[in-house]
Amino acid sequence: MKKMFIVLMVIFLPKIANAQFVEDALRYSKPNGIITTRAASMGISYNGLVDDYGALFYNPAGLTLIKQSELSIGLGFTRNSAETNFMDVNEIFKSNNEFITNAGLVSGFMMRDKKVSVGIGYFRESDFYNTMKFGALNPNSSIIASESKFGPKIDNQNWAYELFLANKSGNTYSTPYKDSLVQNSLINERGGLHTLAGGIAFDVNPNVSLGASLIGKWGSYTYKRDYAELDILGVYKDVSVDGYNFNNLTLKEDLSQKVSGISGSIGLVAKYENFFRFGANIKFPTWYQFEETFTKRLDANYTNQSSRYFEYNGENSYNLTTPFVYSAGISLHNSGFTLSSGVEYTDVSQLTFSDANTNLLDLNNVIIQELIGQTTWGFGLEYDPGFLPFAGRISYTKSSSPYSFDIPKAYKSVFAIGASAYLSEKLRIDGVFRWTEYAELRTNYTDANNIPEYSRFILDNAPLTLSFGISYRY
Repeated sequence: MKKMFIVLMVIFLPKIANAQFVEDALRYSKPNGIITTRAASMGISYNGLVDDYGALFYNPAGLTLIKQSELSIGLGFTRNSAETNFMDVNEIFKSNNEFITNAGLVSGFMMRDKKVSVGIGYFRESDFYNTMKFGALNPNSSIIASESKFGPKIDNQNWAYELFLANKSGNTYSTPYKDSLVQNSLINERGGLHTLAGGIAFDVNPNVSLGASLIGKWGSYTYKRDYAELDILGVYKDVSVDGYNFNNLTLKEDLSQKVSGISGSIGLVAKYENFFRFGANIKFPTWYQFEETFTKRLDANYTNQSSRYFEYNGENSYNLTTPFVYSAGISLHNSGFTLSSGVEYTDVSQLTFSDANTNLLDLNNVIIQELIGQTTWGFGLEYDPGFLPFAGRISYTKSSSPYSFDIPKAYKSVFAIGASAYLSEKLRIDGVFRWTEYAELRTNYTDANNIPEYSRFILDNAPLTLSFGISYRY
């Protein structure tokens, strides 16, 4: 029996591993940044062009297509609309973010009558800025039941037991508070992933070029969650554990991640005069290293107005390896019009955690079961009449769902429209509006009854991105 006179309690457990889910791996396999404003205007179809600074990240072989040296920089603004669907209840939250999208330099020179180009550049690969909330009555699940079943089997480490929310029998815990609780949550995500790349390309002959790049990545991610479970219906008003009658539970969770990674790519571009162009690129797996710290505090409040709390903090480190990314593109040019298309494939089921605790390594089996290969395809049109100081672009890009099971809007779609203004022969300003829509699964906790739909919610993101860039060729 636990002592009943203790009302407040704090426990520090510095080595308890924080929970990770499939979406924590997917976060680093789906970039949402803007490499250059012009490339963003063309979407995945830019794989068929790769003839400006953006080639450094799409296909480094395209660097030799830049006739002069190029300096590029861009700024971006995102207005995101995050709609959650939990227990068929929808809630919308909107947020804004602004940032430097890219900066870089490409320069070329002749060597033995063949062109060689080198480049170095930065772009913000992913923006993690988001705010979401949800709330509904959950008739079949609770985080209390999840902790009772899957939490630590040591008394002073299982918060459900320590907060008089679960009983113990032998080496197992059980709770009467399994369902029919109102669940509310507010989640704030911040941070981003940054990429720095160096590349080199050379002409094999007048029609074919090869290129390679070395890519370094670094960034941060913070996750703050306020979560509550409440017995608003009074289902458990006469139910107690060791004399404590549960009323509500609140959770405050903070996670801070620092990440670094390394990757590279090789590519090929073939062309026929100024009419036809084909490019193909292989991006090698990215190896990430994570260092994270986290804190959690849970407060249990009882019907007699007493309360207890349980708090722990900790740190964790592990590695994540992303799969190969294969991409290709083709473009046709005539009379100022350029029609291009592109495709990309990656098997996200090959995302792999390593050098981690047992719980995190077990997630590799979940990834294999829940994720599949993902294909992205699209087309774009660019018109540059030559006799006017303006150019226009439009594109559409679509990605298949990364999940082996279907959820609404899991197929990501991107529509972009952009334009350029030539301020002089060497100076160009680009602008783009990009509308994106996609849905993803988010895990609230691991369901004790193994019915994920009661412990997950669908997050429908609809970000609108506005970006301006400037390019100078000399």
